[in-house]
Amino acid sequence: MAKYCVYCGNPLKSEDKFCIICGKPVLASVKKPEKPEVEKAREIISEKKKSKPQVVEESIEKEDFEEVSVQPERKDKKKDKKAKGIVEKPLPFEVKEQMILNIEYNDITLNKQILIDKLKDIQKAIKDPRYDVDEEYNKDINVKVTAIKTLIAELKQKESDLEAKMEKPFIVQRIQDDIDTKIFQLKNLAQQYKLHKVDEDSFESLREKYKQEKETLEQEREDLTIGMKLWIKELKLEKAELQSQKNLNKGRFSAKELTEEEYEAKNKDYELKLKKIDLKIKTLEDLTK
Repeated sequence: MAKYCVYCGNPLKSEDKFCIICGKPVLASVKKPEKPEVEKAREIISEKKKSKPQVVEESIEKEDFEEVSVQPERKDKKKDKKAKGIVEKPLPFEVKEQMILNIEYNDITLNKQILIDKLKDIQKAIKDPRYDVDEEYNKDINVKVTAIKTLIAELKQKESDLEAKMEKPFIVQRIQDDIDTKIFQLKNLAQQYKLHKVDEDSFESLREKYKQEKETLEQEREDLTIGMKLWIKELKLEKAELQSQKNLNKGRFSAKELTEEEYEAKNKDYELKLKKIDLKIKTLEDLTK
């Protein structure tokens, strides 16, 4: 009988002592996880189709599946989006460029902080008694301190260069400010009309103008937000793949396929990459607000 990991469901070989995916120890006599409810429902429906006339096939499928379906089909989602007027448009080049600048700026800030923390750790070595008596030790510490300070200075310059190119506030915030302005104009116009400071023709004309401008701005903001959320979705998929690779690395170490040094080096690399992806996601999420 086939064995499966009780933690992640990964198929196991008979001689495996650890799961290569999640790294957890293998438990004996583990049966294959039961099929999800949706799969069970599909099998039941398939059996019913074979045993009942073709005429009632459509109604059976509809009635049975409505109760157990966990989520609608992807095609239905696309139809719903079209019905609601939601169209996934590619982001304009200048908007994507600004998003990339924001991501690069935050990435540099993260790298700078990592170097600052590393510099603090190295500077602790200056208090070591060897620093005053061991010339080689002293030289090694000073070289490292100088190198890190140089890198920090370079990152600060890059931060300054990027700030000069970044448009603030970001376009989504600018559009929202314009929408708020239109809302204020509509409220103020209504108040002026009630106080008889604006005639009816002017009121109707200006109200229609402000409403159309507000709707155009809202649509523009919605289009940009949808495009940005698609990018966030792609980053989250990339993060999930990296996390899977990180778990595999742990499993290989548990199975003695990697030395501790190899495992630590790869694990550190995965953690840094995950941290950078999290930073990208947070940057884009903040820009959509």
